[in-house]
Amino acid sequence: RGVVWEEVIIMLPEHIGMVFLSATTPNHLEFSDWIGRTKKQKIHVISTYKRPVPLQHFLYAGKELFKLYDATTGYLPNAHGAAKAKLAPASDKAGGRGGRAVSRGGGSSANARSIRTSGGDTGEWTKLITSLKDKALLPVVVFAFSKRLCEESASKLSKLDLSTPSERSEIHLFLETSVQRLQGSDRELPQVLTMKEMLKRGIGVHHGGLLPIIKEMVEILFGRGLVKVLFSTETFAMGVNMPARTVVFNGIRKHDGKNFRDLLPGEYT
Repeated sequence: RGVVWEEVIIMLPEHIGMVFLSATTPNHLEFSDWIGRTKKQKIHVISTYKRPVPLQHFLYAGKELFKLYDATTGYLPNAHGAAKAKLAPASDKAGGRGGRAVSRGGGSSANARSIRTSGGDTGEWTKLITSLKDKALLPVVVFAFSKRLCEESASKLSKLDLSTPSERSEIHLFLETSVQRLQGSDRELPQVLTMKEMLKRGIGVHHGGLLPIIKEMVEILFGRGLVKVLFSTETFAMGVNMPARTVVFNGIRKHDGKNFRDLLPGEYT
């Protein structure tokens, strides 16, 4: 996407004005400097650190969500202590099973240690998603840092149906129309059939290993509010603006091409 946008910007006629908006670009000064030099124009950068919707952080532990940080009161040590107490028995019995959660956009994001290196336990995922649903914190994007984790985690919700009858009908009609763009036997590919069944229940997966048409279907349905739970790699956050109420992390460590490391602040927020 980046190369295409660069070419478009370079080739635009001089009389066309440009306005660039972003809530996440970390190197906005570097980017604006490149625009100015490329178009030989003065560039004005206006920025703010105010969040229209305060960022909240939760820890998911012992089937409960504990608010660890609030934009108004800041860090909440008592909640952190209570969450650690919930995790302690599980740590003794199962080598540290439990979870961490954070909340974003008025919702929450969770990093469950018990599901960090695998698709996770079916019961854990079901309880977490059900808890978010009960608290009106859907739709949720669950970030996993591998394609395998995305698919394994989504498979744990095979018995969970988040769609109403009318939503299920709307999804079915959309999928049948979209799949017609595929040729012959391609419509019966395992990836296509699996995703169709999953999407009808309001659950989706998005990563670079999917067919382009499947990623497009997932993005459109999520944008319409018909996908309530989306398991995705971090590429979903690049250049895609989607209405998520909650963000969940199933881990806070990623491989950057060389080594495993903790998420950077900009990657997290």
